[in-house]
Amino acid sequence: MALSMRDIKRKIGSIQKTQQITKAMKMVAAAKLRKTQEAALEFRPYRNKLEQMIASLVDSTSHQENKLLRFSDVENVDLIVITSDRGLCGAFNHNVLKETENFIKTKFSNKKVNLTLIGRFAINYFKFRGIQPRYAYSDILKDRVDYSYVNEIMDKIIADFKDEKSDEVYIVYNRFVNVLVQKVTIKKVLPVMIGDKVPAQQQMVEKFTYEPDKETVLNELLPKYVKMELYGSMLESLAGEYAARMTAMDAATNNAAEMIKGLTLQFNKARQASITKELIEITTSIEAMK
Repeated sequence: MALSMRDIKRKIGSIQKTQQITKAMKMVAAAKLRKTQEAALEFRPYRNKLEQMIASLVDSTSHQENKLLRFSDVENVDLIVITSDRGLCGAFNHNVLKETENFIKTKFSNKKVNLTLIGRFAINYFKFRGIQPRYAYSDILKDRVDYSYVNEIMDKIIADFKDEKSDEVYIVYNRFVNVLVQKVTIKKVLPVMIGDKVPAQQQMVEKFTYEPDKETVLNELLPKYVKMELYGSMLESLAGEYAARMTAMDAATNNAAEMIKGLTLQFNKARQASITKELIEITTSIEAMK
């Protein structure tokens, strides 16, 4: 059914208002992205240096008593899944949740998996499927990553690992690559396996005197390193969320412009047809009066 000129005009007005909203959301996301991207990129060198230092300490100490380096048969697994609280960011959340389900099915189908969910999307997704998380957090990623939440979450995870309630801990999140690319990443954080991440030739050469001794320093650093892994993952996820939202809003703004262009053409054709029809009626009336 063809739309009337009034309907077309009303539709154009509605799309223009939507376009203004998507344009504003794109600008807000771009402004927030700049700050979170800087924070995420500046954090990477710090994390790499700490990994090198811990790798050096692990190699030069016996560390037999440290429970964070405990390896055992895997029966219980903890997964920390990071999504956003809000939508309108394309496939950002869907990719993480899909990868989480695939990871559980392919690697831990016959193991007990406990979920720690960060972000309302992950909470609602698993709640809809009748899966109860061990821990759930929403509205904690607002413009920045608050380290007090990282402390709270990882204190529980580390305590469960030390009490042997879990044998391995993983983080599933979107790693920020650039504005257009966010890569779903699964990172093992417990037990700590530094040697695989830092090649021997890059491990820090002995340059420091450790007080009171290397074992004590290692025991102090390891929990901080595990917390830092979650902090870095949350920073990367937040930067990726803003990048995905900016890209999605840019695409929505462009689509709205295309729709307005098409509807404007349709409106002009309808108006031209209406004018032509009126001219024909006037001409016919004049001819009839002769």
